[in-house]
Amino acid sequence: MRIIGSLVFLALLSGCAGGLSKYECLYADWRAIGYEDGARGAPASAVSSHRQACAKKAGVTPDMNAYLAGRNAGLREYCQVSNAFSIGARGGRYYGVCTGPEEGAFVTAYQQGNQLFVLENDLAHAEHAFAAAEKRLQEIEHNIDHAEAALISPATPHLERVDILADLKNLNEEKTRVKRSFGPLRRDIDVAYEELADYRAFLAANGPYPGAAGVTAASY
Repeated sequence: MRIIGSLVFLALLSGCAGGLSKYECLYADWRAIGYEDGARGAPASAVSSHRQACAKKAGVTPDMNAYLAGRNAGLREYCQVSNAFSIGARGGRYYGVCTGPEEGAFVTAYQQGNQLFVLENDLAHAEHAFAAAEKRLQEIEHNIDHAEAALISPATPHLERVDILADLKNLNEEKTRVKRSFGPLRRDIDVAYEELADYRAFLAANGPYPGAAGVTAASY
């Protein structure tokens, strides 16, 4: 319960800039801090930032024995093969912190999940690019309508009409370019969609790793 309570306290303060606060350094439960770092797969260098922050703010140094004991306990939780796929699928970064006989299985599962993350991102980016092009086309057409209305308005001075004609030329040229981009952008979506669907099928056929339930279900 002591570790859980300390972790809740740390989580509430984790958004503070500059690492641990002076109060945290003075009253730190170093085993709990180590556990938190281990449970999130933080690299071994994480303790260096704690050391620097606490030396500067409070003139104290970490209890390394307590910290390492907590970190090792946290790593035992983090390095479960059942966690690896979902860590990769969420886009989590792996810092090579897992060791032992199951390290290979962990890394393989992580890479499988990370590949799913990459392919989902590819599809999302392709869809975003197409949506941005559609939005830009709407903006251009709106600007063309506005310019054409101004062009035929009796209130528009002659010199301003010359500028409007130049603007219309540029807008229509951009409109053509944007419309021509739709084909390649649609193909990008199709390719990304097919690659993602193929990979999901591969995972389903080969039995996704523990922790993949729900993650591999199509969300599009």
